[in-house]
Amino acid sequence: MRKTTIGAAAIASALIASMGLVSAGTATATTAAGPAATDSSAASGKGLADTNLPVLVDPTTDLTYNPDRPNQSWYVTAHVTAGGHRYGFLAHYNQFNVGDPDQWRTLSAVSITDEDTGWYTKSEIGLAPGAGLSDKQGVDIHTDNITWTGDAKEMKLRAKVPEGTIDVMFRPRGNVLYNMGTGYFPMFGDARYNNYEYALPTMDTSGTLTLNGHTDKVRGQSWLDRQWGALPADLTSGRASWAWMNLNLSNGDKVSLWKTKYDKENSWATVLKPDGTQTVAEATLTPDSSSLWTSPHTGKSYPTRWKVSIPGEHAKLNVTVHAEDQELVTTRRYEGTAAVAGTVGHRPVTGTTYIEVAGGQ
Repeated sequence: MRKTTIGAAAIASALIASMGLVSAGTATATTAAGPAATDSSAASGKGLADTNLPVLVDPTTDLTYNPDRPNQSWYVTAHVTAGGHRYGFLAHYNQFNVGDPDQWRTLSAVSITDEDTGWYTKSEIGLAPGAGLSDKQGVDIHTDNITWTGDAKEMKLRAKVPEGTIDVMFRPRGNVLYNMGTGYFPMFGDARYNNYEYALPTMDTSGTLTLNGHTDKVRGQSWLDRQWGALPADLTSGRASWAWMNLNLSNGDKVSLWKTKYDKENSWATVLKPDGTQTVAEATLTPDSSSLWTSPHTGKSYPTRWKVSIPGEHAKLNVTVHAEDQELVTTRRYEGTAAVAGTVGHRPVTGTTYIEVAGGQ
């Protein structure tokens, strides 16, 4: 049962340990300037808080497409209300290569789930490498189902599914979540697969949702996750797998939770507190084997209920999907909105999350 609260000394040590990977050209390490992270911007609504900790990513400049980076992902999930219903929606542009320069795969995906009724729809479009991307500063994605533009202060998303469109504005505020406290971690616990990941976990979201010709106003919160880095060449063989969650808890905690398996298994959490403190802790993600749902599209089986434990945070949580069929068929991956309930620090909490389950057989 271990956890590490990230302060300047701890992050500096991680920075030194990672410099060999950074100098190799995988990514450019930058340090955000300004006062130590506080929750003042969350209270005032004036955008992102700055940090003077020596992190390895820049939440502003690293939104931009960099053609030299492998396996790039722009991923936004939302939990909103519209027309008296609660909805989860996802927009994901994912370009990845698993070791062969000629084997690039690119997917532009959108999904919407009615969290009250379990209704689900999606759009998946396979693309040529780099299609729909530009090196314009910030996010600049244009595909047949996603138009996503803007910067770390304000973004616009127009996303399409067969039944209609999502038209929303994102306004990030508060603290950035840096995975592993620095924005760097070795995927699968192996430094050969150096990955960089950060999140803007608190984005005020407003706009409209139009389904079957009916338009409702949207209000809620979104989480943007930006990731890039190396992956094993045999990723598609089923040898590697992972589960990931982005927990938004009622006590104000934001948690990026990973469980990866390749030659060995690793599970860990990065916990962002409301005051800006970031903690890295061991975690367990235990699927409920009695809750498996088998996809009629691909034949793969996915858990629909999980137990999450973060002993260093005294966290015990139950995670339950809002609908069973939330699979992206093109990449044989589960991307599902889910409810969270349990305790943190021996106090009851509720929350929301998206569950990503990928790889394996």
